[in-house]
Amino acid sequence: MSEIRFRNAAHRDFFLESMMKCKVNDCYHRAFFYVMGIAGETRQNINAMFDFKTDCIKPEGMHAGWQTSGTVKVCHLAFNLWNGYAEEGREKLFTPEELFCCEFAPYFMEGIKARYPEYCRDLPTPKKQAEHTR
Repeated sequence: MSEIRFRNAAHRDFFLESMMKCKVNDCYHRAFFYVMGIAGETRQNINAMFDFKTDCIKPEGMHAGWQTSGTVKVCHLAFNLWNGYAEEGREKLFTPEELFCCEFAPYFMEGIKARYPEYCRDLPTPKKQAEHTR
């Protein structure tokens, strides 16, 4: 996670504190808390979205009064990265087309990298092909 880009210091601090609080350091937790930390509102309301005692997401928090169009996208992606969650009957709201159309998109990509590190590694620079003479 040393290469990951945080939105600001509050995002980084939230991520580190949440990881220590949950005491599980795997790709699911890293991706979830990274994404949930992107927006100040989701940081402030993490206990409405995640139960640290049972180590479970709380989908009912998705409809809380503090949610905005942007924070709903944050929560949708975080929940989807956690366990593939998509609210029944509202699956369209969990598609990349819906989620990535917001200011958080660059950070969403970082969350995806945290969840799938084995598939999101840097690719080697292609070797320059020698020019053929005729």
